[in-house]
Amino acid sequence: MSRDNNSHDSKSEGPGAMNHTKLLHLHPKSQHAPVHISGLAPERTETIDLNSLFPKDVTDSGSFDLRSVRFASFSKLLQAMSVPTLLIDRSHTIEFANRAFSRMTGGLEAVGKEFSWVFSNAEQARVFRLILEKVFLARRPEVRERKLQLRNAEIWGRVHLRTIRLGQDQLVLIQIENLTAQKELVTIQKYKKLVDIFPIGIAEFALIRPLSDDLPVKRRLEQILEAGLIDGNDEFAKMYRRGDIKELIHVPLGRLLPAASRIRDLYEKWIQMGYAPFSFEAKEIGLQSGAKRFEYTLIGNPKDRELIGLWWLKRDISEKKRMEKEILKAQKLESLGVLAGGIAHDFNNLLTAITGNISLGQANSNQSEMSIQRFEAAIKAAKRAQDLTHQLLTFSKGGAPVKSPSSISQLLRDCASFALRGSSVRCEWRVPENLWSVEMDEGQISQVVNNLVINALEAMPRGGSVLIRAKNVSVVEDPRLPLKEGKYVRVSVADHGEGISPGTMPKIFDPYFTTKETGTGLGLATSYSIIKKHGGLLAVKSKVGVGTMFYFFLPAADTKSLPRQATLIEPLKGQGRVLIMDDEEMIREVAGEIVRQLGYDVSLAKDGMEAVEIYKSALREGRRFDAVILDLTVAGGMGGTETLVKLSKIDPDVKAIVSSGYSGDSIMSDYGAHGFQAVLPKPYNPKQLSQVLARVTSSEDE
Repeated sequence: MSRDNNSHDSKSEGPGAMNHTKLLHLHPKSQHAPVHISGLAPERTETIDLNSLFPKDVTDSGSFDLRSVRFASFSKLLQAMSVPTLLIDRSHTIEFANRAFSRMTGGLEAVGKEFSWVFSNAEQARVFRLILEKVFLARRPEVRERKLQLRNAEIWGRVHLRTIRLGQDQLVLIQIENLTAQKELVTIQKYKKLVDIFPIGIAEFALIRPLSDDLPVKRRLEQILEAGLIDGNDEFAKMYRRGDIKELIHVPLGRLLPAASRIRDLYEKWIQMGYAPFSFEAKEIGLQSGAKRFEYTLIGNPKDRELIGLWWLKRDISEKKRMEKEILKAQKLESLGVLAGGIAHDFNNLLTAITGNISLGQANSNQSEMSIQRFEAAIKAAKRAQDLTHQLLTFSKGGAPVKSPSSISQLLRDCASFALRGSSVRCEWRVPENLWSVEMDEGQISQVVNNLVINALEAMPRGGSVLIRAKNVSVVEDPRLPLKEGKYVRVSVADHGEGISPGTMPKIFDPYFTTKETGTGLGLATSYSIIKKHGGLLAVKSKVGVGTMFYFFLPAADTKSLPRQATLIEPLKGQGRVLIMDDEEMIREVAGEIVRQLGYDVSLAKDGMEAVEIYKSALREGRRFDAVILDLTVAGGMGGTETLVKLSKIDPDVKAIVSSGYSGDSIMSDYGAHGFQAVLPKPYNPKQLSQVLARVTSSEDE
């Protein structure tokens, strides 16, 4: 027999499709002309003529039943084949079925039945009835590959149909390749490829013996923990510091699980759920990797109502948990900030009046020894209150820093020297001369450094050393480091104290959390918020018995730093006309008196409307104001921004200073973009007020 090169139609899967099973392929060599069907060219048919298998003298003889001889011989050939085979006559009746077909269908008696009866699915029976009829009419082979729903079997098969001639009878030979095993192998291979590329650990375990539901839960758990690993991906192997999953083959499940009793409790819960897919989180502590968080997913592999194995999916969620904590921490700060910002705003208004009146009292008192001491004590108390409100405002919602390019090197030395003055703790420096400038609010960053150095000082009550280091770093995108790509200056403050316990570490930046009897719990929370609002990151590393290191990143500036201003000893005197608008009467009065004592003429307004009218009147009289101080927020009235818009229409050269006890508005950090010449945060003292006025009024002279 030779292979017919035209035995597959356009629906065949190509030459390689027949590699696994030998089918019957006979080349048609009949000397008898085939029956002509109108519309079909005889030379194009591919009917196998079985008459050619027998000697001509036998076929010409009429001494016996030629068809029975031929059929008997051919049936022996078909019976010997391992491929399920059928012969179908022109009425679609099954005339022959070999033993391979009987085995495939569980002993189905098909002979004498219509071919479509073989199929249990009615739609499939209809489709194959039409295909069979098409083969009879066209006398060309057909191949179909699909999932077959037979009466006693369900397989993935490839069905070959072609016509044959036996005597004067036209039959169709049908052979069914069982591709189920092949398809399952392909599926397994695809599954393995998919498992290997998953970014999660996947392992399959097999039980020593099938596990019945009749056993108690704890007994079942014992047997499940004895299940051995039989397959998995390399990602799972890496979680156990192995290079290949083969190194873990046959390792019992119980040896790979953490020893915590909680894990066993969750496995028992999974058993009680009937081995349905179940996910939960677990903590694992490694000798080298430290504590990590994982998400476990268990999937049972039941068969005949018994558990024969399971799949364990394992995903490292340590970074995800860390990011969630960062988000929660930020949400805590934000919610507290809404309240803190409002309180600090009102309190700053009061402090402005208090510190202003104290300054006026100092200037106008007889300066006796007792009065000097009382005034200094009052100023210290007011300064402490001011520091507290400043901390509240720093992490309040929208408390934006007023940034400028600055050198952090000298700031670090000044803050550390001041904080450690008079203590038994010394400071060591590792700050390079070529340290980049940073974009920062000097007052706020000073507060951060002070907080960190004071923390280090209090961590070493018996003395020691604080190491302050700074260096230039370039950060690339990394999900483990929540910073934008770019240049940064990294500053660290390290001590050799007792360290921070693991239980305390997660709360270290929480507002009002403190381990000190006299602490407010705002220092580190404030510092965290300041660095975050500068576009940086504040973090901590600590080991009990060794010490603690706080470190932060600040974005490097694109331009060089500005020279630091010298500390003002006495208020600067001046001259000119100043208009002060504030809705708080006590602030208007004390600010007006301070400005008068500085040498200026002063007018006062309680809101924006009154300020506009006073300004108009002054222009009509030819007595233009040299500077206007505008309160940003006026309850129930026109605030500073709207007032400046109206004043600019009257006088395009108006010199306005914005003032507020709440830094939440972006105008305070970007005042120039809104037309203001300067900013004066509350509370302010005479020195600060005089400095701002001198700068604004002198710019007019230039």
